[in-house]
Amino acid sequence: MKLPNNYGSVSRLSGNRRRPYVARKTIAYDENGRQIMQIIGYYATRDAALTALANYNQTPTPEPLITLAKVYRAWFAGHSKHVSQSAVDSYRNSLRHLAPVMGMPLASIKYRHLQDIIDGMRKSGLSYASCKKVRSLINMLFEYAIINEWCEHSYGQYLELGRNVSVKPHSVFTRQQINKLWRSSHPFAFLPLLLLYTGMRSVELRTLRRCDVNLKQKFFDIKQSKTKAGIRIIPIHPRIYPIVSELANTGNKYLLGDDMLSYGQVAARFNAVMRHEKIKHTTHDCRHTFATLLSNAGANENARRRLLGHAGANVTDIYTHKALPQLRAAIKLLK
Repeated sequence: MKLPNNYGSVSRLSGNRRRPYVARKTIAYDENGRQIMQIIGYYATRDAALTALANYNQTPTPEPLITLAKVYRAWFAGHSKHVSQSAVDSYRNSLRHLAPVMGMPLASIKYRHLQDIIDGMRKSGLSYASCKKVRSLINMLFEYAIINEWCEHSYGQYLELGRNVSVKPHSVFTRQQINKLWRSSHPFAFLPLLLLYTGMRSVELRTLRRCDVNLKQKFFDIKQSKTKAGIRIIPIHPRIYPIVSELANTGNKYLLGDDMLSYGQVAARFNAVMRHEKIKHTTHDCRHTFATLLSNAGANENARRRLLGHAGANVTDIYTHKALPQLRAAIKLLK
C-alpha cells in the first residue's frame, strides 16, 4: 500500500527482532538534501506501525510528551514564510546537529544533552559561528514551546560555546592582487571583482536578480540580505560596469545565471580563480577589502555603512534614492 506524500513510512528492519517494524516521518532536509527522519516507534506488526503513524499525523496539537521534532515542524511552518532562503538553509543545517535530541520529549531534554551537542561540534572542528547558529535555533524552538505552554524552561541561554577564535582571519587584497585579477584570463575572474567593487556578501550576489540591476541609473537594488540593514542600494562602480552590463544582458533570471547558484558553487568558482592567480583569499575578504579601501580613501562613515549594509546607518531615504549621489561619490573613491 502506497502512503500519501509527506505522510511518513513504515518499513521492516532486518534480523530477528521482537518489534521489527519502524514508523518514521521526514521532518526536514539537511544542506545536502538528505532527509532528517523522526522515529515514531518500533512495533511488532505492520498494522500496529501504520496505526501509530496515523495517530501521529492526525494529532492536531502536540500532546504532553511533545518532542523537539514536533516543535520544529510547528515553528518552522510559520517562521519560514518570513525569512530568506539562506536563513531557511541555515536552520536546516543546524537541525542536523540536533538529531540526537529531536525524538526526545521536551521534558526529558536537559542542559547536559544540549551542551553535549555543542561540545561535540567544537571537538569535531566546527567553528564558533556554527555552534552559535545551533544555539540560536535551540533558543527559538524552546521560546516557541514556552509561548505555546508546551514546556516551562529553556537552557539555550546557558550553553557555553567556548572561545571565538577566528579560524581564517580576514585579510585585505593588495593593489597588486587586484590588478592581477583585472588582467586574469580565468573565465570567472569577474566574480571576485564584483565582490571587491560592491562590498556585497556572497549570498547577496548569488541571489541578485537581473531585474534588480538598474543599468540606466547604474545601481544594484539589494532586496535579499541576511540583515534588515542589508536591504540597500549600491552604485555600480565604473570599472565593473562593462562586466555587469554583459551579465545583465544575457537574459538570465539572476545576474550570475538562469538558476540561483548555491554558496558552494560560488565558493568553488571563486577558489578556482584564486588558485589560478596563486592568491590566497576568501569571498569575505573582498568585503573586508572594500570596507578598508573606502576607509583609506576617506569615504564618509555613514556612506560606508550604507554601502556595506551595516546596522546603525541612517537608511530612511534609501528607498527614495535621495542617497544615491552621495553613495556614488563614495564608491568612486575606489580605484
